[in-house]
Amino acid sequence: MVWLTITCLALFATVVWLTLERWKLARRYRKLERQLAGNRVRAGHLGEAMAPLLDDFPVDVRRVGTTTVFLGQPVDYVHFDPEDGVTFVEVKSGRSELSAKQRRLREHVEDGHVEWRTFRVS
Repeated sequence: MVWLTITCLALFATVVWLTLERWKLARRYRKLERQLAGNRVRAGHLGEAMAPLLDDFPVDVRRVGTTTVFLGQPVDYVHFDPEDGVTFVEVKSGRSELSAKQRRLREHVEDGHVEWRTFRVS
């Protein structure tokens, strides 16, 4: 009977210890996941910043007379070219996709729902 009690206590202690170890590992895992997500965001921001320097960027930012402005939201860049017009450029990396707001903006541009307005202040 004594051996059964000792065995049960040892088994209980082992289960408690394993549960605590699993909890610690789960905490570490969640922390690493958050760090990885942050690294992905930082890499995406770096990619957005460097994109205009790449050869296959969809507009020529080096062309004299043009201006490319970084907005960040809702699109990354607006490129102004006196000859070719205005181009919105959204930079994506990995498997990221357009947000719902970006898709709606793209649809407005494609449908021609773009206006020019002048606002004067006194």
